[in-house]
Amino acid sequence: MFFVFATLLGGEAGPVDEAEVQQLLVAARVGNPRAARRLYALHVTRLYRALRPLCGSDADAEDAVQAAFVDALSHLSRYHPREGRRFLSWLVTLGLNRARKQHGASSRSPATEAAALTALRDRDAAHPEDVLVRRRALLDALAKLPSREREVVSLFYGAELTADEVATLTGLSPSNVRKVCERQRAVLLGLLGEEEPHE
Repeated sequence: MFFVFATLLGGEAGPVDEAEVQQLLVAARVGNPRAARRLYALHVTRLYRALRPLCGSDADAEDAVQAAFVDALSHLSRYHPREGRRFLSWLVTLGLNRARKQHGASSRSPATEAAALTALRDRDAAHPEDVLVRRRALLDALAKLPSREREVVSLFYGAELTADEVATLTGLSPSNVRKVCERQRAVLLGLLGEEEPHE
């Protein structure tokens, strides 16, 4: 499922060294723009993949991502590292808050499937047609999940947060996060018409 999220919602996000992130945070707090840009580059893909299934459109997700980064970079003094909780987890919290506010304030009706596919095609013409269709299918499948499960799955597979980090954000226990992800993974693969990979 990590591969499905990465392929269809934003490409591969490389490993992030939390020690590097903490050094970048120190530099960004004193106004180093290169450090701020690096923090953005390290986290934007995972944040987008976490928020896109929770937003009504690509544009709404992009707005929520940008707003989360503005909030984070403007208020770095509010971030305090904690054992077992990465900077990404705090950033995702900010993004979730933005996405929830946006969802509550949004009066737009969801785009039709054809209009959404056209918008995707216009936005990223470099992707082959089948990737766009599969991306839309993944978003449609995620939309069929109950909101809590969609959020858990998006945080775990999209942002690649640990079960402990997702538990902190959602109020579930880490074991329940893993159970939700396991159950919903099977549901999503079924909706996508894909088989569970054999180990």
